[in-house]
Amino acid sequence: MAQSPNGTTRPRNGRICFFHPNGRGNGCAVRFELRLNRGNEQGYDCIFLEMAEQKSPGSREAPATFDWSKKAAVKLDFHDICRLLAVLEGKQNAAGENGRGIYHQTGANNTILGLKRKQDDNGFLISVSRKSSGGEQIFKAFTSLSEAEGIGLRSIFQSSLFYLAFLPSLKG
Repeated sequence: MAQSPNGTTRPRNGRICFFHPNGRGNGCAVRFELRLNRGNEQGYDCIFLEMAEQKSPGSREAPATFDWSKKAAVKLDFHDICRLLAVLEGKQNAAGENGRGIYHQTGANNTILGLKRKQDDNGFLISVSRKSSGGEQIFKAFTSLSEAEGIGLRSIFQSSLFYLAFLPSLKG
């Protein structure tokens, strides 16, 4: 449990989210969740990235909302996280082969996860594009991450690598 500034406690959910709404209603949110198996589960040891487009612009009365029911999810393994870290640490300008993103094929869909350093200012641009095997666009969204958000994400990714690489062998 975590202690909030007002003295209440809240459970930790192992997830961080970056919300970037805008007044036009076409912003985006991206969240990262560390998922580790417990015991002898047959699941994933990974980080799940989920991205959702903005649903409503928000107002003084109500915050912006995001359409998590139509999200795109990408499972990031050890190697994917290392590719993203290369960008976050300034070793590469963009993730993937020739900076074209990280390619995933799941079932009948192809997904490209992009992360690149913004050229005009500090920060990063993260994107998810998903198409069917027939080429139909299923999902396409992007958002900016500030330099500070990139530092935090880099720290989370660096810390997670130990658990993704060694924790499974420590369980049994």
